Amino acid sequence: MLDTIVRYLHESLTPFRLASYPSMEHVPQAVQPLPRDGVHVETQLVVVGGRLSLVCFAAKAHADLAALSNELGSSVIDAEHEDLPDDLQRFEAPPPPLGQLFGLPLILDDAIPNYGVIVFQPFGESDYFEIPYDDFARQEQPRLASFARAGELAAGAQPVERPMPAGT
Repeated sequence: MLDTIVRYLHESLTPFRLASYPSMEHVPQAVQPLPRDGVHVETQLVVVGGRLSLVCFAAKAHADLAALSNELGSSVIDAEHEDLPDDLQRFEAPPPPLGQLFGLPLILDDAIPNYGVIVFQPFGESDYFEIPYDDFARQEQPRLASFARAGELAAGAQPVERPMPAGT
């Protein structure tokens, strides 16, 4: 599948960087250093109003399907194995955020455009792709929505101040 992704990005004239860390061991897993203005993203397959879709959000967050349902004005549920096309059923991990490649609408959390580069691991493998956000958005034409949640603070916990990414 890696060759399919590379071919897709080449044919769409989308610049990318690919780093591979193959290993016979599952632990420890290699970690790709993020570019200074980058964000590591994950995906989740969902069914929106009866149509299979791909949602993409920052890796440290999770998709709040109720919030997404409210944002889109349609029911949103987790996709079942039977909902997936044949080429995605053989993979355990979610696909990369390349909805056009799989013929799926892509819904992107609205925080992602604040970053200059997105980084993702296709199907949870030891490969990492880096794509400039503007080129990614041009190719994938995602729909933006606010649905990612980072969790809740424990009682009495103080929020941590984090610097904003460059360019915001």
